[in-house]
Amino acid sequence: MTLIERLRTKKLNNKGVSLVEVICAVGILSLVGTAVVGMMLVSTRSYQRGVLEIEVQQEAQFAANLIGDLLKDAKEVIPAENPGDPLVIKKDGSAGLEVYEITHHDSDNTIWLKLGANEPQLLAERVDTLPVVTPVGGNTYTVDMNLTRSDAVNTFEVTNSNNARNQAPDETVLSTDVTATILAPSEMVLEPNLNKTIEYAVTGIPNKNVNWSITSAHASGTKIVGNEIQIAGDETHDVLTILGETETKRADGTTPAGSTVILVYIRRVTGFSMTSQLISGTDGNAGAKYKISVTLTGINMDKKPTIETDYISPYKVKWSGHYYNNGSEVSDTWSYYTLTVNDGETADSNYAIVQLNTSMNSGSRFVLSVSAQHPKGYDGAVKTNKSGLAYTPSFSDNFVLEGHIYELYPSNFYRASEQAQGSVDEWTVKQLVAQSNGISDPNQLTVFKEVRYKVRGTNNWTSWIPMSEGGNAIRIQEDSWMFACDKDYDIEIRFGARTWDGRKYYPTNLGESAYTIRTGLEHTKLRFDVSTNRFNQTAIYGVGPESNPIKMSAGTNLNFNVNSQEAYKQAETGIRWERFNKSLIIKIQKRSGGGWVDVPIKYRNDSGNVEVRSNCDSGRNLAEMTRTGNYFTFYNKGTYRILIGIGSEMGGDQVKLLVYNEGGRYFETRPNNNYYLWNESTGEGIFYVKVE
Repeated sequence: MTLIERLRTKKLNNKGVSLVEVICAVGILSLVGTAVVGMMLVSTRSYQRGVLEIEVQQEAQFAANLIGDLLKDAKEVIPAENPGDPLVIKKDGSAGLEVYEITHHDSDNTIWLKLGANEPQLLAERVDTLPVVTPVGGNTYTVDMNLTRSDAVNTFEVTNSNNARNQAPDETVLSTDVTATILAPSEMVLEPNLNKTIEYAVTGIPNKNVNWSITSAHASGTKIVGNEIQIAGDETHDVLTILGETETKRADGTTPAGSTVILVYIRRVTGFSMTSQLISGTDGNAGAKYKISVTLTGINMDKKPTIETDYISPYKVKWSGHYYNNGSEVSDTWSYYTLTVNDGETADSNYAIVQLNTSMNSGSRFVLSVSAQHPKGYDGAVKTNKSGLAYTPSFSDNFVLEGHIYELYPSNFYRASEQAQGSVDEWTVKQLVAQSNGISDPNQLTVFKEVRYKVRGTNNWTSWIPMSEGGNAIRIQEDSWMFACDKDYDIEIRFGARTWDGRKYYPTNLGESAYTIRTGLEHTKLRFDVSTNRFNQTAIYGVGPESNPIKMSAGTNLNFNVNSQEAYKQAETGIRWERFNKSLIIKIQKRSGGGWVDVPIKYRNDSGNVEVRSNCDSGRNLAEMTRTGNYFTFYNKGTYRILIGIGSEMGGDQVKLLVYNEGGRYFETRPNNNYYLWNESTGEGIFYVKVE
């Protein structure tokens, strides 16, 4: 048998791995695995420790950097003197001085940053103590702080150096003195009878107490109790100054560690005025529409702080309408009038519109009452000011319409008028007087009229002056000479009836306005037509101011004539034209230095040196208002002005003035009055001329 055959027939050996071999293999794997796992654990712990230390380092560095940034712009640094005190850094901000406080909480080893009265923000954790700021010279400061983390092996200490930019060389912003900041409103708006607590906070010192006082003039009842200011009801000062000073003093023992000033503005109503205007229709007749406006004035009326949650407008008013027939109030007012009101939240927004739905007859009376609400304190259950308490004075007024027994012709009111200014129903007057005074026969009565007047803006009324009797006409007639041409007047005309023995009665069963005319007369006004080679205007009262004059060239003419339409506007002009036609006054002045110097007017045929010449033959000729074609020639350069008046100063007719002699009950004539109509404040009657 060959070798190959023996190999083919050899029985295979099926024996497996022995137990010893298995045990050896497992042992080897265990040793290798333990070594690998051990190496991995060591690496992981080392990595975690490194991460923790980096976190501590970064946290410490972040806090130190932030404190360093504050130090760079610091104006003052106040270190903590006692445990629990904050580190205070003061710097300029966009809204003023900013005060930062850094505090350390021992309970959880954290430091916190707070700006002013804002909520504190967490700055860093695991900080052992409050950071320490130390000056090292040359405007340089170090910030030292220690951080410890329980799961980190090392304690990390960080030291930063920082330069303070807001100090001079070799000076320090680090303060060893005690300073504080009082955070309080810079201003308040209060009202009479109002008490208000001053809200404030103190930073930089542990003692938060502040002493408050009023340092400006104030009413005796206005005071401060603790931190509450109490405004008296009679407080009339515009602004009060409140000083707050900390109880804690600085190192000198006198100066407070901190102080602040609050301006307290007192809002109150001090004035009230009412005006009325007929805006359509005929006065007193059905369809007549009136606008009644109220203006409130006062102190600090529009003053409001940034936030005022309890604001109540001081401009509010209350309207109330009432209609009466023969003294009894009617309830169905809709048939008599329609009322629309606006009680206004702001200035100039208080007004009412009244429309009559029926004509006012004798014995009818409409009253519209209006009152300022703010001084009242309460209107029913609604507050009208912050305190809800009334203060003085109160303000109210009435607009009254009454059935008239007269008619008024305003277009006939002018000086020396011969036209009737109105008419009165004499028979109605007699009947009313007879009824109210037990006179059986009205025909036994004689109707009388009387007038009184005063210069507008004064309270000096004349006594009642009798007017012409007989007839229905209300006619001042020649008595209108009593009104000087350069003044505005308030005029009252009333009428009644008298008995044969001189007893005088008025129809008082009607309201006073039913038998009393209240009107006025404006000062005399003249319009002129003016033109030069560089200027042309017509129907003007004056040209100014001096900075915007009539312009002309030297040696040329200035055409200057009373407007030709003035003769047809007697009510506007305020004079009866033909009585004043030859009484014009023209004065010319030249600017010299700081004042004005009169310039003589030369006339057409005058010889000698000429600065200004008129083409008229004389002053009397120039005084004729109806004359046209007048002009002046200015020969010299300079600034001039033409002034207008009425009188005989130019050689024209004299202007008389009638003055009532109360003792003798007659008018005295005072002739040769000159009235200068120019007005420096309004520019009326002044024409500025620039000759170039």
